[in-house]
Amino acid sequence: MSPAQLFVLAHGASWILPDGRVIKIPGFHSSWISSHPSIAPGATNTAEFVAKTGWISAVLHEAGYLELIVRSREDERMKNCLWNLMSTNLPVLQKVVIMVLGASGCIMMEKESFSSKERFLEDLTSASLEPDKL
Repeated sequence: MSPAQLFVLAHGASWILPDGRVIKIPGFHSSWISSHPSIAPGATNTAEFVAKTGWISAVLHEAGYLELIVRSREDERMKNCLWNLMSTNLPVLQKVVIMVLGASGCIMMEKESFSSKERFLEDLTSASLEPDKL
């Protein structure tokens, strides 16, 4: 068996680590979190896990619809990770929705946003998000 390729997604739920490793989830993120409590002690849901680890929660649906939950959109390492994820999976992506912890709203991107790294980063950082008011 050959090693997994970095940043390559399969349909369904996955974790993307900042170094590009992808962990395919056989069900829901929450079930996986409860069966791996030592990775992020005290995390009981996807948002808490993402906040503690910095990993990206990803769900790739049919027809190229990708949902992501990220801890930050300002962190340079996260920006590079997201760009590598988008550019690697470009052939299968049609629409990407990025939810950023601590912000209300989401970033919606169409395929045009992945035409270059510069365009992607501009769309990522220019999207209007409001701080959560919890």
